[in-house]
Amino acid sequence: MSRFADARRLARLLRRYVAPYWPALGVLLLTSALATGLAALLPVVMAPILDLALGGARPTPAGGVGLGGLSLTNLGGAVLGWLGASAVDDRFRAIALLCLAYVAVGLVKGWLDFGNYLLALWLRVRAASALQADLFRHLLTMSMSFFTRHRSAELVSRLSTDTRSATAGLETIVCTVFSAPLLIAFYAYLLARTNPRLVGAALAAAVLHYAVTRGIRGPVRRFATDQFSVLAEVASRFQEALVNVRTVKSFAAETFELRRLGATLREVLRVNVKFGVYKHIEEPARAVVNYVVEAGLILLAAWELLAGRLTAPAFFLFLYVGRAVMVQIGLLAGAYTAMQGILAATSRVDELFAERPAVPDGAETIDAFRDRIALRDVTFRYGDGEPVLWRVTLDVRKGEVVAVVGPSGVGKSTLVDLVLRLYDPTAGVITIDGRDLRSLRQHAYRRLFGVVAQEPLLFNTTIRDNIAYGRDDVAEAEIVRAARVANAHDFVVEFPDGYDTVVGDRGIRLSGGQRQRIAIARAVVGSPPILILDEATSSLDSESERLVRQAIEQVVQGATSIVIAHRLSTVLHADTIVVLNRGGVEAVGRHAQLLETSETYGSLYRLQFSEAGAV
Repeated sequence: MSRFADARRLARLLRRYVAPYWPALGVLLLTSALATGLAALLPVVMAPILDLALGGARPTPAGGVGLGGLSLTNLGGAVLGWLGASAVDDRFRAIALLCLAYVAVGLVKGWLDFGNYLLALWLRVRAASALQADLFRHLLTMSMSFFTRHRSAELVSRLSTDTRSATAGLETIVCTVFSAPLLIAFYAYLLARTNPRLVGAALAAAVLHYAVTRGIRGPVRRFATDQFSVLAEVASRFQEALVNVRTVKSFAAETFELRRLGATLREVLRVNVKFGVYKHIEEPARAVVNYVVEAGLILLAAWELLAGRLTAPAFFLFLYVGRAVMVQIGLLAGAYTAMQGILAATSRVDELFAERPAVPDGAETIDAFRDRIALRDVTFRYGDGEPVLWRVTLDVRKGEVVAVVGPSGVGKSTLVDLVLRLYDPTAGVITIDGRDLRSLRQHAYRRLFGVVAQEPLLFNTTIRDNIAYGRDDVAEAEIVRAARVANAHDFVVEFPDGYDTVVGDRGIRLSGGQRQRIAIARAVVGSPPILILDEATSSLDSESERLVRQAIEQVVQGATSIVIAHRLSTVLHADTIVVLNRGGVEAVGRHAQLLETSETYGSLYRLQFSEAGAV
């Protein structure tokens, strides 16, 4: 990745997620400037202390030295002159007062630094939250094909770990880049005015720190990216095992899962150790650089001192200022190193932002269903595979109950996904009331549907919230009515907390039949004009199946229903039965007609009802 692209990405990050809080950012920069000024003031206060303690220098008359003539040699006397101390009779008392001033400057600077930290923390958390919200919003616009390509745990890792890492320390970097060059320039000016030859040591520090930064920049960036990837892999392992814990235990696969996790954790160890080595090797490397430069400063300053070209106070002040320069150079170089971790995280986040939905939104809206949903010569394949559906032509008229039957894997659920526009046909067109689905806003279109999936998944919240999910304006009476329709009300009120009962992760505190009935209530609440039932009674016992089927028969009156049926007993009285076989429509008709005309339907009927008779 080029430096220009890195700079552009960082600028976009700052502009989009930090700049909106410009009042707080302005205050932060202002207080950082004040803290920078106080940091620059510390050697100014220290200079007269050293002069009085070591040299007994007399104050320079007020106005005797301008800012342009300052150096470490005359800085102490100039400060005393500016303070109007024409003579210092009690040097210890003057030193004590100056030490108090030094402490006061340091105290104010310390509180400013603490305030800057809190304000910067507020900015960072707000920026990270905004980035997470934006990324989550973007992911929700993605099509189903995107989620089939990406593991959910990896996406969660990018939403949490990567977004936090993309903003971690961002405000510190901004403040360091703002303040450190100013202090370096001020200190370098004083050093150069004192003795240009001694500035070579400070320049050597900058060159050596740059060499350290350049040497570790690339590996830090690379291993930071690897670390984010391997942490996402660990999250995936944990999620898969915990979500499927019933399967893990049923197959006594705990040891197998631990073995798989162990291999992943070994990779985590390898990547983390390498990342840690390169990230933190800068600390001893920069310490060595500082020791070398300090020794050089002392050697050169001692040479000038012994040669009489540097006074004792200026000697110690030079060491003080030289060390301050090295600290600021180290902070600036460290900020650049930390920036590599931010850029590694933002590059992974940008990969997701660069994704575009395979099913783009239309411009038109829809608020009612009046006539029919029509499929015309619809063909669909997943990726480059063989067609799952081939030239399907079908009408779903308003008020009809349309059942879709056929062998497993024939494309029944895929057909429903196309009607919901979770995917777009590879060829052909699907319309509602004569309008191409691709011209409609997906949110408005899907609000016309109530859907019961084959595997009912509930959220870890109350039964009430699960029934009303996605419909904030649903009244309590409508929730209860939906529960009654789904034959759920009786078992719900038996719970101590009734509709306030929390169902647990994925509804695990409920039985399979109870989960299915809550899912049915969720589908019918608000009386959507179109119902899609993907084998809605598959998890119910015979009695519950009978009651729910009766309730659904009442609810679908006046509503259009598309029923995917594995049990033909649930669709014997459907207005239209569509038989799918080998990716196409084999036959369309009613039960009695299809028994005579469809070999596939007849085989399914005889197989299921002969098994039922045997039982």
